Amino acid sequence: MKIPKQIKIGGKIYKVEQTDKLDLGNRYYSGEVDYMNLVIRICPNAKGKMEADFIHEMLHAIFDFLGYSRQDEKKIDELANALHMVIQDNPEIFESEVKENEQVHGKNCKLCKCNG
Repeated sequence: MKIPKQIKIGGKIYKVEQTDKLDLGNRYYSGEVDYMNLVIRICPNAKGKMEADFIHEMLHAIFDFLGYSRQDEKKIDELANALHMVIQDNPEIFESEVKENEQVHGKNCKLCKCNG
């Protein structure tokens, strides 16, 4: 899984930063969402930990967009870890159709909309 430099959630573009400087402090936290400045911050850690932390913070931003101002941290964490496992165990379902079409037709395909 690739952690993006930015992500669009609910029409807002959040910048994604990898930093050990969190507004909340990094003693008990490994990520945070700054809703005012549209920034998701993730602390550098092992790849799998960072990916799960990114999903965790992304879910906070999604729930905020949906109007859930009070969020259950345990449920967000459980959902983030479950989603991370699904993504890791099934990477092929998250590949883009363009990539799939390129594999079938080649990069210069004129038959479909596969970047040809």
